Amino acid sequence: MMRMLKHRSKQQLPNMVASAILSAAIGVLYFSYDPSPADADPNDMAVVAARPVPVPVIAYKPTELSESNQDIKQDGQAQTQQQPGTLTGRMALLMNQLLLEKGCRLLDSVSNYTTTFSKQEYIGGALSENQVINLKCRHKPFSVYMKWVVGDKGQELLYVDGENDQKMLVKMGGLKGRLMPTLKLDPHGSLALQESRYPITKAGIRALAEEIIGFRKKDLAENLNTECVMLSNQKFDGKDCYCFIAHFANAKESPTYRKSVIYIDQESCLPVFVRGFGWPREEMASASPEELDEQTLIESYSFTDINLKSELATADFSESNSDYRFRR
Repeated sequence: MMRMLKHRSKQQLPNMVASAILSAAIGVLYFSYDPSPADADPNDMAVVAARPVPVPVIAYKPTELSESNQDIKQDGQAQTQQQPGTLTGRMALLMNQLLLEKGCRLLDSVSNYTTTFSKQEYIGGALSENQVINLKCRHKPFSVYMKWVVGDKGQELLYVDGENDQKMLVKMGGLKGRLMPTLKLDPHGSLALQESRYPITKAGIRALAEEIIGFRKKDLAENLNTECVMLSNQKFDGKDCYCFIAHFANAKESPTYRKSVIYIDQESCLPVFVRGFGWPREEMASASPEELDEQTLIESYSFTDINLKSELATADFSESNSDYRFRR
């Protein structure tokens, strides 16, 4: 997401000193957080229908936020950018990176987890219907099992690194699953990517966090013209979150993304809701910010019911599991 090529002008020495002081303050704030695992029921892989989450709408051109005290509109309520817990510019970009890195360290301490994964993606010229998937993930060897509960209901997918000739197994749902055998597909092949923007090897919470971290590092290291704001005291799925909204300068510098919205759980520091928006066509020039987001959404991902104490067994990632349909 979020590539920019335009470099900002070199800062003066006083600004560098001020930035260093602010960075130190961010460091103190960052290391004061103590992420703890999500507290879902260890045995519950509940089917959860996707719930729409209010997304903050910030209407500004790429440089307005850092140059003036613009109001931030969220759910119809005006908030000033100087409210407690709000960061902007490079400090927001840095905090986005630091929190996600801390979330990744939390994931280092767990071998596997379960979650309800929801997604919408712009593929083949159209935005897909929302899909809700029960997901099991193991870190070593990297393994993913998915079962669709909304969308392609009943479809199952299994991928285990180093097994099945590095292919993923797919069992279609419904009548197709009864008539067709289990498919063995190259995760990076055109057939697999007809159904997803990313290969299964990039599935899960950690991969999403690392993808965003990579873009944040690039933003900061290359002084890219990325405008970012962090809002604290936000909510997603009833959990306290930080919300980061990034805007990008133009399509030349960021060919894919115009804007991104990222919710990070305050306890676990894991990304739980991420949306990416593309660039509008000429006929959308008069659209409101809300309409523009609706018309340019290219990807939306969320993780709910995250259980980091799942204690999954080897059988959970085996095609021979009697609860799965790969052998049928």
